[in-house]
Amino acid sequence: MLNRSFGASAPATEQDPPPQPAAMSIARYAAALASPRNVLFLFFAIVSLFVFRAPLTTLLDYSQRAQHRYDKYSHTLLIPLITMALVLLERRRIFKSVQYSFRIGVILLLLGLTVKAYAGRAINPLGEENGLSISILGLVIFWSAAFILCYGTRAYRAGAFPLLFLLLTVPIPDLLLGAPLWAVRYESTEVCSLIFKLAGIPFVQNGFEFVLPTITIEVAEQCGGIHATLALFIASLVAGHLFLPSIWKKVLLILFVFPIVSITNGIRIAALTLLTVYVDPRFMHGSLHRQGGIVFFMLALLCLLAGLRLLQWGQRVKKSRGEVSC
Repeated sequence: MLNRSFGASAPATEQDPPPQPAAMSIARYAAALASPRNVLFLFFAIVSLFVFRAPLTTLLDYSQRAQHRYDKYSHTLLIPLITMALVLLERRRIFKSVQYSFRIGVILLLLGLTVKAYAGRAINPLGEENGLSISILGLVIFWSAAFILCYGTRAYRAGAFPLLFLLLTVPIPDLLLGAPLWAVRYESTEVCSLIFKLAGIPFVQNGFEFVLPTITIEVAEQCGGIHATLALFIASLVAGHLFLPSIWKKVLLILFVFPIVSITNGIRIAALTLLTVYVDPRFMHGSLHRQGGIVFFMLALLCLLAGLRLLQWGQRVKKSRGEVSC
């Protein structure tokens, strides 16, 4: 009896322990990442980096330049990273139904390559920067084509927002960017004028120029808040997609960006001017002028967050009423 019980229990001690849930989940994710479909998409992504190497190198160079004319490039290389984060966040919904779509995928791949070839030949008549925009558009088409080829049109429709968000990688032509930036510059000037009036500061305004007792300032194009405008615009798009269900609320949140930027930018210009006139002339060219924009950008971001919470308030009220009525 003693020998039998010992002999029966010995094999149980020699068995391997059952796999842990964490190890199983890691192995499952590793197997999913190594699937042929994902490997094929990774192959196309690597190929795109070589095929579009020249415009990507130029875009990287422009995004790091400090001159005002290159400000519109500062955000472009962040867009693919934001897209990847959104796709990972919503991966269960996006990849719920996947299938290969070779016909549409190959057609769009060829379209992306054609757009790049056209941009290379049309640089002289279009200009270097417009040619770069067309080349990057071809790259975005190439990426979208690779996604459709590997995962299908259903997955693309499910992930339409993050995938179409990639279009912001394309540098915005000056023709399209000029009007909204002029509007922000004009409204910032009006806010600055209002602050001077409320503070009782004597001044003469001539367009974008202010003549004060000891100084003359101009709200120049580089003071128009292009960095803040583009950054808040991107933040409003992402926040609206993640936290607001209705289209009209998403649009309203985007429209909030322009008055918010105008008000905070006008406050910044007025504050710098008053500090220069009444405290120390060095403020106009000091670190607060060059690097203080981050403080006012954070203020603008808080205002955008307040607008988001205000738009969410209505849907929370509806939910609470629905719970009571049940």
